[in-house]
Amino acid sequence: MKIAVYHGLPDGGAKRSIDALCSLLGQRHLLTFYTTPPKTLKGRFLSDFDALFIQRHFQKRLASTIDKSHHDVCLVSHDSILQSPWLLRYLKTPTVFLCQEPTRAYYESFLRIDGRLPLPNRLYELVNRALRNKFESENARFATRIAANSIYSVESIFRSYGVTSKNIYLGVSPDKFFPLDKKRENQVMIVGNDEPQKAIRFAIDVLAKIARSVRPKLLIVSPRRYNAAPLQEYAKTRQVKVEIVNGCEQNMVNEYYNQSLLTLAIAYLEPFGLSVIESLAATTPVVAVNEAGFRETMIKGAGLLLERDVNLFALEVTKLLSDKVGLRNMGRIGRAHVRKSFPWQRSVAKLELLLTYAQKS
Repeated sequence: MKIAVYHGLPDGGAKRSIDALCSLLGQRHLLTFYTTPPKTLKGRFLSDFDALFIQRHFQKRLASTIDKSHHDVCLVSHDSILQSPWLLRYLKTPTVFLCQEPTRAYYESFLRIDGRLPLPNRLYELVNRALRNKFESENARFATRIAANSIYSVESIFRSYGVTSKNIYLGVSPDKFFPLDKKRENQVMIVGNDEPQKAIRFAIDVLAKIARSVRPKLLIVSPRRYNAAPLQEYAKTRQVKVEIVNGCEQNMVNEYYNQSLLTLAIAYLEPFGLSVIESLAATTPVVAVNEAGFRETMIKGAGLLLERDVNLFALEVTKLLSDKVGLRNMGRIGRAHVRKSFPWQRSVAKLELLLTYAQKS
């Protein structure tokens, strides 16, 4: 097949996913890549105006370019403009929309507009979100087929967009995430940046409950750059030692998994949780909240699924940290699990089938 591929994803799990999928797709099909131009307008209002109006016209022209190139199908993922890109609305070429998740701020109350903002700011944000929500939902419904990354995401997409999608689990590359002959430090790891849904302060609170004599360091790894000072200050008040690695290169993430005793997966309603299967592939057990996509990636014996309770997490993490033999056994079980259940080859085979169905629709 001749496949057009479009996305404008920043560094992170979603970008790693589409890169891995396209690497394997490219071995059997002809891929041509498209993306959005870099943003040039500064300031909140101008940036929103660009996203909602200027980019709409740019992506309409891009759709015409793709259509004239006579691709069999177009694989579309998110961009920095809208979670469901404008391109979906205008393409005549059949499309498969790889949707990691809808924009959660539109329907999850804990991400609602901050009531402390001045009234004009709140009104502006209400209008902006309403427009974006409308456009994203409409754009998604133009896709020929939609691929989701988990059963939980299938449900979220239907709740947000009112359309059905096909679950295609993401995968893990065993040549990129694997055990190393490396000494484990007294630290636990978390992958993410300081956003409300990542719940990093929950992890800090958990470690603060662990006796100081055995309390591990918290290593926070993020592929993106952000202001880490508020997190550092919060950890200091809780007497938790924190190391933050901003803008982490992908090839270093495996190193960090291998030097950690555990990975904490505590984000709110994470749609899939790529860090879970990456950590398990590196033989590092995972302690995750019993929510959303984590319930689909974890397996008994490779770590723990716990209810979101600080005291419970602190108790169970303390037990695990004192059981080095148990941690090694969990690591072996976890690696065997992800190699069997989450190979990228299986993900690509399902995506190929969906692309073929879309082409014939």
